[in-house]
Amino acid sequence: MDRNLILTYDIGTTGNKCTVFDSGGREIMASVVSYKTIFPQPGWSEQNPHDFWKSVITGTRHLLEKGLDPGSVEVIGISGHMNGCIPLDKEGKVLYNNIIHSDSRTWPQCEFIGRQIDFNSFYRITGNRLDPHYTLPKVLWLKEHHRDIYERTRYFVNTKDYISYRLTGKLGVTDYSDASLTCMLDLVKGDWAYDLLKTLEIDSDKLPQLCCSYEVLGGLSKEAADLLGLPEGTPVTVGGGDGACATRGSGVKVFGDAYNYFGSSAWIATLNPTPVFDEKARIFNFFDLDGKSMIVCGTTQSAAASYNWAVDILRGGPEGSSADGNSGEKNIYDEIESLARSSSIGANGLFFLPYLMGERTPLWDPHTRGAFVGFTLYHNRADMIRAVYEGIVYALRTVLDVFIENKVSFKDMILIGGGAKSRLWNEMICNIFNMPVKVHKSPGVATSLGAAIAAGIGAGIFKDFDTAVDPAFDRQAAPDQTTHEEYEKYYNIFRSFYPQLKPIYDEIAHIS
Repeated sequence: MDRNLILTYDIGTTGNKCTVFDSGGREIMASVVSYKTIFPQPGWSEQNPHDFWKSVITGTRHLLEKGLDPGSVEVIGISGHMNGCIPLDKEGKVLYNNIIHSDSRTWPQCEFIGRQIDFNSFYRITGNRLDPHYTLPKVLWLKEHHRDIYERTRYFVNTKDYISYRLTGKLGVTDYSDASLTCMLDLVKGDWAYDLLKTLEIDSDKLPQLCCSYEVLGGLSKEAADLLGLPEGTPVTVGGGDGACATRGSGVKVFGDAYNYFGSSAWIATLNPTPVFDEKARIFNFFDLDGKSMIVCGTTQSAAASYNWAVDILRGGPEGSSADGNSGEKNIYDEIESLARSSSIGANGLFFLPYLMGERTPLWDPHTRGAFVGFTLYHNRADMIRAVYEGIVYALRTVLDVFIENKVSFKDMILIGGGAKSRLWNEMICNIFNMPVKVHKSPGVATSLGAAIAAGIGAGIFKDFDTAVDPAFDRQAAPDQTTHEEYEKYYNIFRSFYPQLKPIYDEIAHIS
């Protein structure tokens, strides 16, 4: 057996995927442990960091039961969902639940920040627009509403940083990718934005040390080793944010390579030598795992989440498939896709707007709402499902258009994530984007693979990111021009809806 195995923990929104890779980047075995999200109030989203740690213990034990030889693990890599906020005291105790990326309670704090620094300056410093989903306003929220917690906090960290601490005992370390989506990092200087923090009266000493994702943080502590059943001293790398790990795990290697991650949310991202500053701040920037290059990204808030909602509603309950690959029965998934295929391009004039949790790129409007537009007595379930499939890809096309407006072009698009398993979505993306697509051979494992690549570089298994793992693609497709032109007619109608519906969205938000 390969003695240079890489163990990764991908701390996602719904669960932790614990995966073992060999020295060629091939998946050997995996175990998924789920945990819950807490919704204390409307618009609030929290998770208990102790659940992350429990999932690491449980998932590792499952792998050992499957036959993993503890002595064969050469290094441990970590990925975690980004934009969170976990306050830890000087002893590493969690002082408040992780306020995760989907939480939107901090609009008042964003308004406060906006009064201290103008919108464009903020975007140029951080590479990100001012928005409640980021860490900075969450820190200010804690300071305002729980001053005692803010004062006791030694470090504000993100998801994977808490796990690296529990594995090694090394407190207060993060990587550049996670740091750059806190909106507290100066992207040009590659360091914390000290002047901005001083203006906002945030203590910069409470921010962790910055490292590259592939650096070895330390060895597995005795306490952690005993709990996991692994050898004490096993190297643990700093790890990276899920967006950065997905980028490298997708097969992106050189500037201009691009991929579309398709899960509960979906995003399009590319590797670039410098940030791309859009005039309207519709796309955002964060550091790559190498701590030098930039990942330029645009995100659709509800992709598979919209699909799952529609399937549950149309099938009469939450028993169906899940397009993010986390659950569901394959036969139900195939049944739904077959139903969508039985309708035609354009869903017989029915449109779906997948704005079920507001929208990020390009609208950045939390007041947007989902909608079916164009119903007649003629329409049936097949048309509704087809409209959902198409509406999600149309929303992604609006993201792609922002890249094109900023003269960032791609020769093709790599597809990863659970939704990439759908051949119908593959075809739609290819033809609606009018771009060749390549489907990752293991689309659901790309984020874990990115964490493994960084860990492998840290342990000396791989020389560098360029030569670490050759991407493998399951299938490829080129667009059909006639089909693209047919979709284009409907896409032009789709993108006309938001400007006309925005006053209605705002009115709904006002009364509710």
